[in-house]
Amino acid sequence: MFRKPIIILLILLSLGLYGCKKGAGNKPPEDFSFSLRFGFEGINSINTKNGTFTKDLVSAGTETIRFIIPADKMQDIYNLFVKNKISRLPADINAFALEKMGDTASSSSPADKYTLTYTCNGETRTIICNAGGPWDARKGPPDEYKRLVEFIDYIREYIYSTQEYTNMSPAVGAYS
Repeated sequence: MFRKPIIILLILLSLGLYGCKKGAGNKPPEDFSFSLRFGFEGINSINTKNGTFTKDLVSAGTETIRFIIPADKMQDIYNLFVKNKISRLPADINAFALEKMGDTASSSSPADKYTLTYTCNGETRTIICNAGGPWDARKGPPDEYKRLVEFIDYIREYIYSTQEYTNMSPAVGAYS
């Protein structure tokens, strides 16, 4: 009486576990690296090839430190890169959105500017985007923007959580 539902449940569970493992563990290609500029006017930057991070100190200039992302975290970043299909994003997300949305687009003053340059499997690409739009006034930003920002936020949150970052000088002043 209960055998059939239990068997079905076990089959679904095993398929679910297989699905979680599928794609996990795909090592990043040997040449996988990126540089990312983000924040106000894209002044903050990380460069995994050079192993550096530069922090915007606002009116106090910038500070650059040696910053190496460990292999396990690079694996996580690569997994999100693949999951969010970063290699399929348009080179200029704002221009793409404007073309896609036409006269329904609206913009705000961009607070953040993003420039992602990555190398993967011998290909080097750059993707640019301003956080302020243009987005559809009713629907908001397109999926392409959301996928890029999720990827950037993951990297940014990792940087901010490190001891190297917390040891850096604090930002001083404000933008005018």
